[in-house]
Amino acid sequence: IYIADRGNHRVQVFSCNGDYLFMFGEKMDIPVGICISQNKVFVSQFNGNCINMYELEGKLIKSVGSEGNRRAQFNYPLGLDVSDRNNNIYVCDCYNHRIQILTEELKYHSMLGIDLLKYPRDVKVTRDRVLVLDGSDPCMFVFNSDHVLTNRLITRGVGKQTNKPHCFDIDREYNIIMSDCSNHCVYVFNQEGEQIHKFGKEGQGIGEFYRPFGIA
Repeated sequence: IYIADRGNHRVQVFSCNGDYLFMFGEKMDIPVGICISQNKVFVSQFNGNCINMYELEGKLIKSVGSEGNRRAQFNYPLGLDVSDRNNNIYVCDCYNHRIQILTEELKYHSMLGIDLLKYPRDVKVTRDRVLVLDGSDPCMFVFNSDHVLTNRLITRGVGKQTNKPHCFDIDREYNIIMSDCSNHCVYVFNQEGEQIHKFGKEGQGIGEFYRPFGIA
């Protein structure tokens, strides 16, 4: 289990039983997004405005990016994911209002969501879809495998709009499970963006949260 320990500027690695194994990247500048593909670990640095590629053992292979709005430059990158179809890496380039797509060697490939996304926070890539959580409304943009927009889901909780969603994941039925940082809870939406479940509230007890973030 690889965890982006953003406040401590490092990645910590644990066994499936929760036993500490090792850490790496101690000098990273606020690591936030993390994913694993082809025996490589990819990490986005929020303040560092770059994407790092590591071996599973924590050895740095390559880093790409700097502050800016050109190709392979970033302005506060957040969530990232890897496509199983071609191993391309999709990066939420949040304050450049776009998704940047890199090859598995961290070379610039293309962009997604120009003039459409406002503040993309998280992204998930399936065999036939790319889903992007945009934090401005908030809403979920759905693209097909050719990057054509097919749907825009308004992810609203019943009686109250989700205030500050940051991360999401997709279950086997393609339901969207989303953490809401401001409301201290987790929402579950179906493919049409309709809320089907909600759990959690602010607190420190069992089943309670305080500003939940990552979710899987």
